[in-house]
Amino acid sequence: MIHSQGYKIVKDLYDAYHEGDLVAFYKDLSAELTWIECEGFPAAGVFRNKEEIVDNVFSVLARDWSRWDYQLEQLIDAGEYIVAVGTYRGTHGTTVKSFSARAAHVWQVTDGKITRFEQFADTHLMQNAATA
Repeated sequence: MIHSQGYKIVKDLYDAYHEGDLVAFYKDLSAELTWIECEGFPAAGVFRNKEEIVDNVFSVLARDWSRWDYQLEQLIDAGEYIVAVGTYRGTHGTTVKSFSARAAHVWQVTDGKITRFEQFADTHLMQNAATA
């Protein structure tokens, strides 16, 4: 099967995430980025660049959760849009409660750059793990 350029870019991003290669993870973000973490997510909000994502998403997750992972299960190629389906798993650092929650990520890739990310997740399960 032949996949779009966007599919390859997003696939490479997930591969970099799992390899811990942050340079490769961030390399295809557009200067015109909109990154949306859904309401109820431990690091909810709308972010516009790599620095905001690092400071407000990944640093928050690393600070509050002793384990955090997104396991990609399916990547759907819709040309300009790529949909990832998978599962978040984590253990909260204070409560030591764990969770597993299904989630989807919708990526938009324009002219070889990621211009939009939007997450949809069962945040109730995450919130339960974070409360005593």
